[in-house]
Amino acid sequence: MAQIDSSYTHRDGETRGIGYRRWVIAQATLTACLKVKGMRWVVWSCWIYAFLQGIFLFGFGQLMDQDSAVYAFITENLGFFKVIGPMFQGWAEENPRIAIGMTYNLFFYIFTGAIVSSLTLSLVALGMAIPRLITSDLSSRAITIYSSKAVSRFDYCLGKFGGVLLLLTLTWLGPTLVTWMMGNLMAPKISFFWHTAPALLHSVAFVGSGMVILGLMALGVSAMTSSPRTATSIWVGVLLLGVVLSGIGMGSKNYWLQYLSFWFDLELLQRWIFDIGGDFRELDTEFPGITEGGLFQQMKNRLDVTANNVAVAISCLSLLGGAALLTLYKKVKPE
Repeated sequence: MAQIDSSYTHRDGETRGIGYRRWVIAQATLTACLKVKGMRWVVWSCWIYAFLQGIFLFGFGQLMDQDSAVYAFITENLGFFKVIGPMFQGWAEENPRIAIGMTYNLFFYIFTGAIVSSLTLSLVALGMAIPRLITSDLSSRAITIYSSKAVSRFDYCLGKFGGVLLLLTLTWLGPTLVTWMMGNLMAPKISFFWHTAPALLHSVAFVGSGMVILGLMALGVSAMTSSPRTATSIWVGVLLLGVVLSGIGMGSKNYWLQYLSFWFDLELLQRWIFDIGGDFRELDTEFPGITEGGLFQQMKNRLDVTANNVAVAISCLSLLGGAALLTLYKKVKPE
C-alpha cells in the first residue's frame, strides 16, 4: 500500500497580498451587479447618452471651422448664418475662454448633474444593484464565510465599496470622460484641449465626490436589511424624500429643509465646483449688461452660490456618509 507523505511542503506559488482580496471582492460585486436583469441596458443607456453628447460637441466644434461640412450645411440652410458665422468665429478666436471654455463648462455641468443626465441613470443603477451588494450576503450569511477566510470587516467593506465605484465608473465617470475626449479629438483645433481642460477637471472633481457619497449611501442602505425588496424600497424612499424636502424648502421660511436633501446638497457642491456663477460674472465683465434681465439673469441668480451655503451642504453630505459608515460598522459582522 502506497504511503502518503503528510509532511509539511512549502508553497512555491505566488503570494497574494491583502489588496488582491479586496480586488476580488470588488470584481465579484461588479459581476453580481451586472447580472441583475436590466442592468446592462442601463449601462448601455449611459454610453449611448454620452455618445449623443459627443456628437453635439462635435457639431459645436465644427462651427469654428469654415471648411467643415457642418458649417457648410448650416450656412446653406440658414441664410443669416452666412453673416453671423464669420463674426462668431472671429469673436471666438479672440475670446476662446468664453466661447469654448465657458460653453464646455456649462455643458458638462448639465451633463453630469441635471435631471436627465448620467447621474440619474447612475442612481437607477444603484437602486437595481443594492440587493446584490450586502443585502444578499446578510440573507445567505455569506459574511460568516468571508470572515473565515481571513478577510476583515474593513477588507470586506472596502472591497464592496470598490465594486460600487466600478459600477459608477461604468455609468457616470467613464461616459463623462469619453464625452470630453470625443469633443476634443474631433475639434478643429488642438487648442480645444487647453480651453476645455477646466471643464474636465470640474467634472472629475464633482463626479468623484458624488461617487464616494452615493457609494457610501448605497452600501449603508444595503446593509440595513437582509430583504432585497426592503433594501430597494428604502433606496427609493431616500430618493423621494430628498426630492420632497428640496421642494418644500424651496422659496419658503423653512429653507433649511433643503439641506436635509442629498439632491440639494449635491447640487450646491456641483455649483461650487463648476462655478457657473463666476462664469456669468466674467461674461458680464467682458460684455457689461449682457446677463442683466431675461434668461441669463435667471441663470446667474440660480447658479450662484455662497461659501456658507456650500460649507453647510458639505457638512450635511459628510454626516450622511458618516451615518452610512456607522451602519456598516453595526450591521456588517459575523454572527
